[in-house]
Amino acid sequence: MNKRHNSYLLTGFLVLAMASAAFGQYSDDQTPEGYSMAPPANDFYYEAQPSVSADSSWVEEDSGSTGYQTYTVKRGDTLGSISKKFFGTTTKWKEIARANGISNAAKIKVGQSLEIPSTNYSKGQGVTYRQRSRYIASPSEPSTAPNPSQATDLPLPPVTQGNDAVLYSESGLPQIILPGEQRVRKSTSDHHVSFTGLTGLVNTFAAYPLGENMFSTAFGMVYNKITRRDGERLKNGEDADFWEFPMLMTYAGENFEVAFKLPFESYDVFAPITYNFRDGSDSGMGDASLRLKFSSQNDEMASCLGLGAIFPTSDIDIGNTEDNNAWEIFAGLSSKRKEGGNIHLNGGYQAGDGNTNHEGVFVNAGFDYSANESFTFMGEVNFYNRVNNGRSTDLTLGMRYHVKPGMSLTFAAPIALSNDMFFGYDYRLQGMLQYHY
Repeated sequence: MNKRHNSYLLTGFLVLAMASAAFGQYSDDQTPEGYSMAPPANDFYYEAQPSVSADSSWVEEDSGSTGYQTYTVKRGDTLGSISKKFFGTTTKWKEIARANGISNAAKIKVGQSLEIPSTNYSKGQGVTYRQRSRYIASPSEPSTAPNPSQATDLPLPPVTQGNDAVLYSESGLPQIILPGEQRVRKSTSDHHVSFTGLTGLVNTFAAYPLGENMFSTAFGMVYNKITRRDGERLKNGEDADFWEFPMLMTYAGENFEVAFKLPFESYDVFAPITYNFRDGSDSGMGDASLRLKFSSQNDEMASCLGLGAIFPTSDIDIGNTEDNNAWEIFAGLSSKRKEGGNIHLNGGYQAGDGNTNHEGVFVNAGFDYSANESFTFMGEVNFYNRVNNGRSTDLTLGMRYHVKPGMSLTFAAPIALSNDMFFGYDYRLQGMLQYHY
């Protein structure tokens, strides 16, 4: 077995040696006479001679720098987009950076003047000449070598209609090139709904819509320990809990949004003293609501006006059991910064024929900050003043985890700064899973 193995190795070495010799002979046959890989002496270059007799080694060949055109950087430009503008692809950003001595591609400025080198790397460009071999002086013959200085007059390469897209890292350098696919990051991928069903934070809604032709479904959970009844604290030995499970459905167009909320509620109350011995457990459907929001927005700000209706669908016998319709009008403002945080301000008025459970005013002020692609942190102040149902002011701290584009988990803990509502609380726990498509 070892002998056979050795014979295979010997045969392989022989074949390799024969192939190398054949390749060397082929290269010698193809090399023009007088050609050398080493730099020729200066007196052999055509620039130093009045005339030369060239061999056949003048060829049409690409040139790394054959001419320049000036371009002024505009807002939103990157070296990748400038490369695509002139060469039809984002891959020539390095040539532009090298030609202008740019070491950090992310630090080009609006108004900066850049020199765009002309290359023939892209399809459809012209060619230029480069000397590949030496030339022997011949005073009796005119020069057959073209003048390299003519290359500077070549036109810039045509712009193709390629759809290359490039993803940039924080340093501004390309990470991934996606040929044939234009990657446009949807600005609405970070928008999610609030517990009202409208786009927003936790309990504060935003002035802009979820996104054009987008539909959202969400399921939430709200829990609080009831500690007061009409502002009076429960006595020792009394205990009460409240649960709510809202189902939210939202549809958004370019500048409007429709949100429907259907809550399921559960009370477990043991307060024979403060609640006049009307205690017990009850659960069922709460009051449904429908809201319509119209938005006006630009790149920096958004404003909105909206109408809402609250329907007496509750079938629970504990708490405020008014059963008339309520109507709502609201308005809001939101900033739309792409980085950092945004501010949201909104308020509204609810009125109806005797529906004192909802009638009154509300004001919300919120701030959200996107720490990274996965987490958004939120802070709010929520104020409610309702006829015959008391007033409350909550400080709400929340966090939103972006599971994937369009899907999020929201967690929040409203803390009651003051609360004398029918069933008051000291704090709440809120959670919601939402997905839009």
